[in-house]
Amino acid sequence: MLYLFSMIKKSQTNNLATKKDIQGIRTEFRQTEKSLRREILKVEARTERVEEKVDILDKKLDRIENKIDGFVGVVDNLKKDNEVGADQYREHDVKIKDHEQRLTALESATT
Repeated sequence: MLYLFSMIKKSQTNNLATKKDIQGIRTEFRQTEKSLRREILKVEARTERVEEKVDILDKKLDRIENKIDGFVGVVDNLKKDNEVGADQYREHDVKIKDHEQRLTALESATT
């Protein structure tokens, strides 16, 4: 056990960093930082493009929704007109049947 403990101490003393090592790490850190900044700028540019496309799609969807709303309004109007027309047709049908009976009654009364 003592042997392992002493080896750990030796390896710790061998792993001490020098100024040159620290400067190397700083250089690597700066390069990594620059690389990350470039990548962040690329991602931001892509994000802006995506946001612009989303805005364009929103405008197109708004136009489509407006056209669909207009179409639905026309269909609703036609549906109401159809219902009114069907009601009028039924009323006319009843009047025509009654008219035929009245004409028959008048014709038989005159003859």
